[in-house]
Amino acid sequence: MKNYRKSCSIIFVMVGLFLMTSFINLHAADYRIRVANPVAADHSWGRAAEVFKQEVEKLSGGKIAVEVHHVGALGKVRETMEMVRMGTLESALGGVANFQRNVPELGITVLPYLWKDLKRQYEVLDGPPGKELDKRMLAAGFYSLGFWDNGFRHVSNSRKPVQTVDDLKGLKIRTLPTPVHTGFFKACGAAPTPMDFTELFEALRSGVVDAQENPPSMTYTARFYEVQKFYSLTGHVNEVGVFIMNKGFYEKLPKELRAVVDQAAKKTKTWQWAENDKDNQKYLKDMEKAGMKVNNLTEAELAKFRKIAHEGYADAVKDFGKDGKDLTDMFVKANN
Repeated sequence: MKNYRKSCSIIFVMVGLFLMTSFINLHAADYRIRVANPVAADHSWGRAAEVFKQEVEKLSGGKIAVEVHHVGALGKVRETMEMVRMGTLESALGGVANFQRNVPELGITVLPYLWKDLKRQYEVLDGPPGKELDKRMLAAGFYSLGFWDNGFRHVSNSRKPVQTVDDLKGLKIRTLPTPVHTGFFKACGAAPTPMDFTELFEALRSGVVDAQENPPSMTYTARFYEVQKFYSLTGHVNEVGVFIMNKGFYEKLPKELRAVVDQAAKKTKTWQWAENDKDNQKYLKDMEKAGMKVNNLTEAELAKFRKIAHEGYADAVKDFGKDGKDLTDMFVKANN
């Protein structure tokens, strides 16, 4: 009994020291960064946000405290983006399609069948074309902390496998809230229905929409396999996420702390792209284990999808700002 009491006392002292240290660190911070993450904590975005937190707090010596809020706890994607723009929230994650009303040029990145492959996409977004988008985000009040990968999107639905363009006809499908995306699915004969990601599970469960399109990581961690039976590997779009910070908040940080944020963001971005690719490969297998029927499309059918997509580019550029045509040409050329 004596040894038991001694052990308990040691445990209580250790817990007390931990809590005291955490309290001191929290209140010793000169700055606070809240990160709004719209998806699950175990998704690569959620895990990467926690990596960013660890890196910033370590590199800043505790001068910056980072709070990560997962699963849309601070609001829907467009709401948190607007909060960042207004300066009532420090930073947020969201798919680029949600930014297009503030930064029209970001719509270029979700042109269907634009990207050659994942490696090229990373290089282009990390290179001159991506830097052009960074400039336009900054002009809109957003400081970019980097583009994060989501993965190539595929169509899931509750009716039948999508093997041809005709299989999309009449399908009520949740799409990204951007004209180029809805336009592509309309051209394929589907009935596109934009809505926030946080509302999608219930919409699928209740039959408000028949289908959705997301990469394996999003589809699995959101448990869409519970309400969808078929997953067809169309690979039509890779809508990357963008990690943004309020421009004014970033610029008010001391120079050395801006460097900390930039260094942490760069390291986190590289980590996230690698992790997300591994996740998508794993989750595709997990979805099959969970009962989803996964099917490939023939190259001939994919060519028909690409033809429809590329025919829409000329009309789409009008939504990408005054430099839309030139920027689109830059991105297309970089993928050849």
